[in-house]
Amino acid sequence: MNRLVPEVNEVKQVQVKPASRIRWWLAFLFFVIGLIAYMDRSNISIIAKPMMEDLNMDKVQFGFLASIFSLGYALAQVPAGILAERFGARRIVFLALVWWSVFTGLTAIVKSHGLLALVRFLFGVGEGPMYPGNAVFNTYWFQKEEKGRAASALLAGSYFGPVIAPILTVAIFQAWGWQAVFCIFGLIGIFVAFIWYLIGRDKPEEHPMVSKEELELIVKNRTVKEEKKEIAPWGQFLKNGRFWALGLQYCVVLYIVTFFLVWLPTYLMEARSFSLQNMGFAASLPWLCIFITVMTGGTISDWLVKKGKSKMVARGSLAIGGLVIFAVTMYLAAYVTIPWMNVLWLTLALGSLGFPVVTSWAAAVDLGNEYSGSVSGWMNLWGNIGAFLSPILCGWLAETIGWEGTLLISIVPILFAIGLWFVVRPDRSFT
Repeated sequence: MNRLVPEVNEVKQVQVKPASRIRWWLAFLFFVIGLIAYMDRSNISIIAKPMMEDLNMDKVQFGFLASIFSLGYALAQVPAGILAERFGARRIVFLALVWWSVFTGLTAIVKSHGLLALVRFLFGVGEGPMYPGNAVFNTYWFQKEEKGRAASALLAGSYFGPVIAPILTVAIFQAWGWQAVFCIFGLIGIFVAFIWYLIGRDKPEEHPMVSKEELELIVKNRTVKEEKKEIAPWGQFLKNGRFWALGLQYCVVLYIVTFFLVWLPTYLMEARSFSLQNMGFAASLPWLCIFITVMTGGTISDWLVKKGKSKMVARGSLAIGGLVIFAVTMYLAAYVTIPWMNVLWLTLALGSLGFPVVTSWAAAVDLGNEYSGSVSGWMNLWGNIGAFLSPILCGWLAETIGWEGTLLISIVPILFAIGLWFVVRPDRSFT
């Protein structure tokens, strides 16, 4: 009997301290940052018609504003990735958020088309560091089997932005005019920037609220074991066909996503005769769908990795499946005659792209490791070359051959992207 007493006491003394989950709270903050970024980016498309009428712009001129944003965004990608690797995500993301929020507000002030184009270009430069900064953050803060879910956080916020942006933008526009839209969104962004700087840190080793258990868990299981200060081996990267394929497939994906972002509201009103109020609800549905697939796609991909599946299965098969679904549903959307059935097919089409979007970012972190900022910056550079071409080209196609032909032509580059994923082969890192 006496021998049992100490054993009971020993059991009582063994208490497992629960690990903190600061990394997931910071991932949620990145969700909010992505939400702000895409609301800032998409609100101009919601008020396209009144803005074009007020400033005497046609579709090509308005499309140029979206394209010049993407040019600035694209040019910032590689430098932003290098800077994020060197100085960390905390400062880079803070400065980016303040910068683009200021230029969001300035969109309401300038009146000439030339100055407005300059403001939107600099707005794009400001948003450029967001994704490379997030990739560097994910490299140091998350275990290798958490990369997909970590990538989902920022991406899900980005794609939830256009879900609520139509509702908020239309409400603000009807209350105070289109200029108020940009002023209010700009102020919100600056507020969130200071919250990020107060709470965020570059690495878990630097955060005062990270428990010892969480720190050990992260450091033991993350892909990067020690910090490297040298610049990424660009000569080696540029000779690698897989490096080019990763960028080119993302060029196609963002070309299509940007078409939805810039022209979907106008398409629904012109081609499908939706009112402004009905358009706001209808335009939000495809973005709700892609938000769901981005959230679930990262979880599914990580689950496959944990089950021992190859990265080609965990990342590539999801991406290819999403691209195939897009091709089918976009074809159906072009030919359906009932407006709300058109919205249904467009919802599934954009939603299916959530899988290649989230797996592309997870693959960039897998392939880049400690150089994930540079690799993701390269991929997003190409993505935003596609985003630069999309508004102008799709605006011109809509004017020339009509909306139906514009939808059908979008299927062609998707078939090319499917083939590129068989080249990417995300099983082996670039270094």
